Amino acid sequence: MPLDFNAELHARPSIYFDGPAFVEHIAVMPEKAAANFHHGFHDSRSNDGDLSIRVERHTEFLTVTCLRKLDGEAGAWPTSRLSEDDVAALTGIAAPSFVCRVGILVMGDAPTRLGPVLASFDFGDSAASTIGGGSAVVCSDFRVRSDRSSRILLFNRDLNAHRLGRMVRRIFEIETYRSMALLGLPEAHRLAPLIRTYDETLVELTNRNLVIPPDGHKQLLADITLLASQIISAAAETRNRFGATAAYAKIVDERIALLRETHVPGFQRFGTFVDRRFKPAVRTCEATALRLDQLSQATSHLINLLQTRIQVEIEHQNAIQIQAMAERAATQVKIQRAVEGFSIIAISYYLLNLLKVVFETADHAGYHISPLVMLVSIPIVIGAVCMAILRVKHALKAEA
Repeated sequence: MPLDFNAELHARPSIYFDGPAFVEHIAVMPEKAAANFHHGFHDSRSNDGDLSIRVERHTEFLTVTCLRKLDGEAGAWPTSRLSEDDVAALTGIAAPSFVCRVGILVMGDAPTRLGPVLASFDFGDSAASTIGGGSAVVCSDFRVRSDRSSRILLFNRDLNAHRLGRMVRRIFEIETYRSMALLGLPEAHRLAPLIRTYDETLVELTNRNLVIPPDGHKQLLADITLLASQIISAAAETRNRFGATAAYAKIVDERIALLRETHVPGFQRFGTFVDRRFKPAVRTCEATALRLDQLSQATSHLINLLQTRIQVEIEHQNAIQIQAMAERAATQVKIQRAVEGFSIIAISYYLLNLLKVVFETADHAGYHISPLVMLVSIPIVIGAVCMAILRVKHALKAEA
């Protein structure tokens, strides 16, 4: 069934309400990706009396938003209506892992003095901002209580139902995506000692590459390859998590900008509080991902340097072998020439002995041959042998 892309534009409508209300927002992740966990956008709602519950499926997590309207201004923090069993039933995840749990208490216009009101709701050192161009005030101490929830007070000055719903949604998204982004921080902490070890190992291998003899190249290459494999494995294991951290951090920045904050005297701004305590964690993840990438590149360069060195040494050895072969060939040529000289002498000696035997035989048969003939035959035989050997050499060269 083709995906309706136009429907995605309306997949996450804001919750619309006015008056005092208590809105809970819970983001959960499955311990393991369930077979029935479909990625993408999904929205389901239920209304039960004074409760309105919405469940949304995101790429790697689900959110449950529960809106409860109040009859009047709350004198104490409202009790949650969502237990862990309720969340499990609503999301269909047997063992949901809570990423964040935020409650927003929406009240009337902000009092002149925020301090006493915040203290009555057990808020500690709080941040506060005027948002929406002066239409509301948001306050939070960002502390996580014993029920694993954080609390936010929203004083509504003149936001209508639509603007109020959108503002509440933006605040929830800031908290949700901030928490999702911070999932990369434990991975960065886990990798920190490994990266130090990789750094030390890389330095040691680089120093070995400077002084190692030719017979140790094979072991050095094996050690560098092992280090490269470990770095690539660590980067592959965390690439998605660190990539998600960067993406979620960008969304947090965008949502904070949409609040259109202004300063409340005596308080740190809401967005500034989030930014100052959130960005260092994001930068830690970014630095870890960058360090892994740099280590991978450095290891690859070291492998290339070692391979180049090995190749140069192989070429040097080949040149030595070629030189040795040339010297042996020259020696063989000299030996061949010496052998040719000895061959001329030996053949000539053999032929002259044959002539001597012929002359002696003829002399015994009564045919006297003058010794001058024997003397004259010597240069003639030697010359004939030399000419014959030269002709053979020329014939062999012509065939080659």
